[in-house]
Amino acid sequence: MPKPSQRPGETVERVIIVGAGLAGTAAAALLGKQSLRITLIDPRRDFPPVFRAEKIEAPQAAILRKLGLMELLLPRASHIREIRDYYQGRHFRTTRTEQYGLFYSDMVNSLRESLPGNVEFINGRALQIANSGDLQRVTLDDGRELTGRLVVLACGVNRELLPCLGMKRVTIRRHHSAAVAFTLARADGRRFPFDAVTYYSLDPDACLDYLTLFAFTDSMRANLFAFPAEDDQWTRRFLQAPEKQLDEAFPRLREAIGEYRITSKVESSLIHLYRLEGEQPAGVVFIGDAGQNVCPATGMGLSKVATDVDVLCSECVPVWLASAGMGSEKLKSYANHPRKLAIDGEALTAAEYRRKAVIGRSLRWRCHRSRLRFEMQFGPRLIAEEGGLHAEQFSRRREREQDPSIADVN
Repeated sequence: MPKPSQRPGETVERVIIVGAGLAGTAAAALLGKQSLRITLIDPRRDFPPVFRAEKIEAPQAAILRKLGLMELLLPRASHIREIRDYYQGRHFRTTRTEQYGLFYSDMVNSLRESLPGNVEFINGRALQIANSGDLQRVTLDDGRELTGRLVVLACGVNRELLPCLGMKRVTIRRHHSAAVAFTLARADGRRFPFDAVTYYSLDPDACLDYLTLFAFTDSMRANLFAFPAEDDQWTRRFLQAPEKQLDEAFPRLREAIGEYRITSKVESSLIHLYRLEGEQPAGVVFIGDAGQNVCPATGMGLSKVATDVDVLCSECVPVWLASAGMGSEKLKSYANHPRKLAIDGEALTAAEYRRKAVIGRSLRWRCHRSRLRFEMQFGPRLIAEEGGLHAEQFSRRREREQDPSIADVN
């Protein structure tokens, strides 16, 4: 493939971002604030409703606030101040927190509406990237060709661009987990008397992890996470009869939260864990799901996106653009950044932990579940301060303090 070179009179875009989901749009917002010339490419002018992250955890809010993005999301968000944890109908812990509930599409569109004027938005789809240590060329589906010093790939599902960059997507585990989402309302039409509830299963035969309910502006959103076997029809059964399946999965849920009804279409997602492998290409970097995805049961999806964007835009791009060239050795400072390596590793470790804590059949994991069941069913009721920790991280930290062996999920 011929390498790009600048033609006389050609306008060079400083940074081209392919994909305007949360990662790409956030990167455009941050780089736009640095007075750089930015082109943001996406097939859709308005991001459509889609089941992805629907809750901002406390540490994620802290990073977004540091980046100056959190205030842009608040007008569409519902504030969650307290989480009640349940097991088999028993309320065993209340955690004070700072979280926010809002649809993923609202997050993306809120950021798109606030992009700086120096960010050019192009409706289109990138078909090919010709990269080099100097300039990069991006060819769109309508034949246009854009040139820039750096390309940021934020399109998590676009596999067509990987071969020309010498990269490949490697599956870590197929059918790692499944998730469903829907909206609940009280049967009597009144508001639920809580901000959020987490209801645990700990039943390896059911393969269910937990149900989380959290406030939206005028409703209560529900996300349910599971680790069914590849040939299991759990998702199909739930889509066909959601209230029946919910009652069977959590028979004392109505006792805990009151009578309810499902008021929305049930959305589902099947998660195959993957990451990119290959030598760092010149002129191109990958952020968010484009480089590695996250199991949603860990609650770490937005943590990875925010960390990737922060590291790239705050610590890498300004340094790169201050000197000539955009070779692979220079760009490795992003892929090898300690904070990026840490969040990628933690996301995979958390994904493995959640899966084994739910369906692990070894003596170790059976004992682990038995201990948790006993504590949740018979232990003293706790009131905890989250202190900036994700609720699941808080739980795991407390468990590690009592049993350090669970830090190693092998």
